[in-house]
Amino acid sequence: MKNLIQKLFAPENHNPASPREREVAALIASGFTNERVGKYLGISIKTVEKHRDHLYKKYGFRNTADLTRWALAQGLARNEWL
Repeated sequence: MKNLIQKLFAPENHNPASPREREVAALIASGFTNERVGKYLGISIKTVEKHRDHLYKKYGFRNTADLTRWALAQGLARNEWL
């Protein structure tokens, strides 16, 4: 658990999330489904899933809650998207 927390909040200098990955994370953390993220960004659901997969691998996320905690800590989630 301690390693996960350290990884979630570690500086992003090793392999930072791409701008698109950050957009996907922000929308997911704001409550969007993969389908809704895809429609909002004009990309396929498969592409959304690929961006999520990249984030999970880069940061060691195990589930959507981990991704959401990271996005919130990064200040990415916005209420106006809801």
